[in-house]
Amino acid sequence: MKVPSRFPGWVTWLAFSVGLTGSISLRLILIAKAYHPELIRLFWYIGVCGNMVFFLFRSFITRRRRRLITGLDLVEKLRSRGRLHPEDYEALRYLVGSLDASKEQWNYLVIFLCSIAAIAWDLFVS
Repeated sequence: MKVPSRFPGWVTWLAFSVGLTGSISLRLILIAKAYHPELIRLFWYIGVCGNMVFFLFRSFITRRRRRLITGLDLVEKLRSRGRLHPEDYEALRYLVGSLDASKEQWNYLVIFLCSIAAIAWDLFVS
């Protein structure tokens, strides 16, 4: 099984930016409702499309990782402390590097903070 190569840094930053834009746009709907209702539909489309692209990308990455783990039977090799081949080490390097380079945790943090801010703002304004 061929170990995939990692995406260039700009791809992960682009996915992060698209996901962030989508998440913030959905939270801006509350503000648009109060001040510029004509923007609600725009924020909604940006938010939904941004989230679709982000989660499609995340799904692709997860599927790629799982195929690699399954294809090389890495879980069983690690569980049984079986002998690892050079390809196994390359796969583990890819998996660890991919997780380390991921901006996913930052996206989730921003989603959480923006959600708290949107709820607080709505409760304050209401």
